[in-house]
Amino acid sequence: MVAQFWQVFWEEFRALFRGRFPVGTLLLLAPIGFTLLFGAIYAENVVNDIPLVVYDADQSALSRQLIEAYGDSDRFHIVAYVTSEEAMRQRLYSGEAMAALGIPQDFSKNVRLGNGAEVLLMVNSTNNMFGNAALSASQEIARSFSVAVGQKLVEGLGVLPEDALKGVYPVRLGVRIAGNPTNGYAPFMLSGLMLNGLQIGLMVAFAPFVVGVVLRRRFAGVPVGVVLAAGVLPYLLLALVGYGLSLFLCVEVFAVPLRGSLFSLAALGAAFLVFVAGALCIFSVCSPTRELSLQAPMVYIMPGLLYSGLSWPVFDMTDVATAFGRCLPLTYAGDMLRDLLLTGSTAGLGENIGIMAGAGLGCFLVAGLLLRLRLRRGFYAGDLAGGEGAP
Repeated sequence: MVAQFWQVFWEEFRALFRGRFPVGTLLLLAPIGFTLLFGAIYAENVVNDIPLVVYDADQSALSRQLIEAYGDSDRFHIVAYVTSEEAMRQRLYSGEAMAALGIPQDFSKNVRLGNGAEVLLMVNSTNNMFGNAALSASQEIARSFSVAVGQKLVEGLGVLPEDALKGVYPVRLGVRIAGNPTNGYAPFMLSGLMLNGLQIGLMVAFAPFVVGVVLRRRFAGVPVGVVLAAGVLPYLLLALVGYGLSLFLCVEVFAVPLRGSLFSLAALGAAFLVFVAGALCIFSVCSPTRELSLQAPMVYIMPGLLYSGLSWPVFDMTDVATAFGRCLPLTYAGDMLRDLLLTGSTAGLGENIGIMAGAGLGCFLVAGLLLRLRLRRGFYAGDLAGGEGAP
């Protein structure tokens, strides 16, 4: 049996590198390609230069100082000054600007009299990234500007600058952001997108395995379990190399922190690949043709990013969405990988690795039983309508 195992292993390993476009290259190019493509998108890490239109009805020194604060911010880029609120709204709704700042008449007068003044910020939030970034930056600018103005007003009453600052800003919030201090999108999303590319590459390369190799009796006489174990191993090993190379690109090219141990990262990636390969094996066993074995898993693989908790937390999903997400490999690996990279540790790592490894092995067991049943009943690819033909 050992000799049969290595026979199947080496034949399948060599098969990965045959043909005009060796299928094995997909296991390397897919995760690396996803890392490079999405890393280029998130290279800036944060949303800057949001187009801003300004309407200043006050035309005072104080209103110009506020506008200057927005202009000095990296988050905003002033694209137009208008002379009416209607023109400001028109620029915003037309898409020329994604944010609009409206300063009312008597703004400076009301501030100096202590009556307070309200500034209008309008945001085109058809793209939430613009909306969230604009609101967050505006709150910071307004707070800093208000403190500075309030301090000057109190100093005008003869109060020392330090005492004036304490009076207008009595409660100060100290902030420390762990893991992703810059709130960058590359550390937040890139590792999960890389895992998605990895499972897509494995799907394209491995999904037709059972239909294209086992059901065509290529290894006739070899036990089903040996064929599945030896046949999947080359794919897993090559995919693990692609996983390692992609992590290297994340860290060295796109500056994603690496704080977790290499052993933990390797164990997580290996368990993830076992789960994905096991699920794909079931699809392959149940498919009559190579084409269908490649198309059917897309329904299972593609929703992974939405249901995995990478962009929206699992605990805030509906029960149905949470239940579906628990069936997806990316749910157990996406957040874990991000936490390992950014903080060096994560709760439930061993449990999730165990779940993925157990689920993958369980899928292989089910696939083996289904395959044996199909072989006994003579259901080969060529025996079905639209099949490829047995050798």
